[in-house]
Amino acid sequence: MEKIRLVIIDDHPIFREGVVSILGSEPDLDVVGQGLTAEDALRLTRDLLPDVILLDVNMPGGGLNAAETIANSFPVVKIIMLTGSADEDDVLAALKAGAHAYVLKGVAARELNTILHTVYAGEGYVTPSLAASLLSEICLLYTSPSPRDGLLSRMPSSA
Repeated sequence: MEKIRLVIIDDHPIFREGVVSILGSEPDLDVVGQGLTAEDALRLTRDLLPDVILLDVNMPGGGLNAAETIANSFPVVKIIMLTGSADEDDVLAALKAGAHAYVLKGVAARELNTILHTVYAGEGYVTPSLAASLLSEICLLYTSPSPRDGLLSRMPSSA
């Protein structure tokens, strides 16, 4: 069995080292690089061409910027945003930038491993509570006769 090659980028060393330790102990995963900035993410992606990269939304240089550049330049690399931001705008921006998954940092190790394999297999993933919230907003868009404040009021209408 081929190992899934990972790069993990997070500017909080204790969190990053914990994720590296947990995922690195899995027999079918190989953490090939780690860093703390968007610049690190781009360099390591270019140099190592991992199968999957884990990025934080809020990191030096911007996780969303890194995700967009990686998605455009290295489309074979699967991008998982592993972040503390539960902001709906961040979720949408990440997916629009090319992220394949959006996962909150409160995730259990076993679940993160499952998500990683799901994304590697070509499927997308959004933390269920965020997905439910986004779906509720979309439902309101189609049932509300007037524009709502927030996320959906900024979505283009089909005229």
